[in-house]
Amino acid sequence: MRSTVATIDIDALEWNLSRVRLRAEGRAVLGMVKANAYGHGMVEIARALAELGIDILGVAFVDEAITLRRAGITSPILILTPVEMHEVDSVVEYDLTTVACDVERVAALSDCALARGRKASVHLYIDTGMMREGFRPLEAVEASRGIRTLAGVSLDGLCTHFATADEPNSVFMREQLSTFAETHQKLVDDGCSFAAVHAANTGALWESSDTHFTLVRPGISIYGYAHANSDEMSLRPVMSVRSSVVSKRRAWPGETVSYGRRYMVTDETTIVTVPIGYGDGYLRSLSGSAWCLVGGRRCRIVGSICMDELMVDIGDEDVQLADEVVLLGRQAGESGHVESIDAVELAQWAGTIPYEIITAVSARVPRQYVGRLAHIVGSSQRESK
Repeated sequence: MRSTVATIDIDALEWNLSRVRLRAEGRAVLGMVKANAYGHGMVEIARALAELGIDILGVAFVDEAITLRRAGITSPILILTPVEMHEVDSVVEYDLTTVACDVERVAALSDCALARGRKASVHLYIDTGMMREGFRPLEAVEASRGIRTLAGVSLDGLCTHFATADEPNSVFMREQLSTFAETHQKLVDDGCSFAAVHAANTGALWESSDTHFTLVRPGISIYGYAHANSDEMSLRPVMSVRSSVVSKRRAWPGETVSYGRRYMVTDETTIVTVPIGYGDGYLRSLSGSAWCLVGGRRCRIVGSICMDELMVDIGDEDVQLADEVVLLGRQAGESGHVESIDAVELAQWAGTIPYEIITAVSARVPRQYVGRLAHIVGSSQRESK
């Protein structure tokens, strides 16, 4: 295993899911594991969530769902982007649920299901303002009627997605919510009955219980990041990223560091090299703005971040080869004081959002699973606390 490793704390995942369930007040929970479970390892996180009794798993694409099925995951899986025509057979074969965004594709899904002697489950997707996919509210009743005539599908759910749920007191989210509620009522009045009605992504989950309906869809919340509104609801980051010192050299005023010579040494100092770079998902846009933890204190990352390495100015500190460097997570110093860097802070330095920080951690970085349920994730790189 490389010295650069992402440690995934399954105990933190379990804690976060418990906070989500507390907030959801008995509603079903869909755990998002798309995009390699936001960088945490899709199969491993899905196994842990299944062990913790998750109601349903959410992915973006059919191939992600197939990967889970082939890994032995039997939990219900909802695919949350439109399925392409050539994928409908796989949807039926692997017993997957899809969002219904146009009648033509649902009809193809129905034909495929009938040919296999099965029935496929779909959730009617309403575009209330995201402008990404789904039926317009005014099209919803007619679309539902068309879908209900298809013998090979079952219209089991209704959903939408908020565009501004991460913004406190968002007027637009309230407008979307009102539109969705009105559309839901029109569909019920027209004879529809849905086992699952859902709209609450992470932001909406914490912002308003009015968005919860029968199912909530936490994404980044279960990985430890959200605007939780009380200490009781505080979340714990699941991922930490650590590396080590592989090289060090004394640097003198006037010398420059890394590509482009964008950093010039002004005072005599020590520069250490750490084997992690943008090829590992540590974004190049962090160049010149990021810090890491060495010996329990913050040290500045200097010069351009390379594909495989980055350099850190440690001043006159006594740092040895193989000493731990924390890029994301917590580290204690000799005094016992614990310093930390989380994905929110990294995102601020990079001019992006925490989602990109954690999902960017590439497959080249080994994942190490720790915690009470680490033994069930199935990774060869795991250990128990």
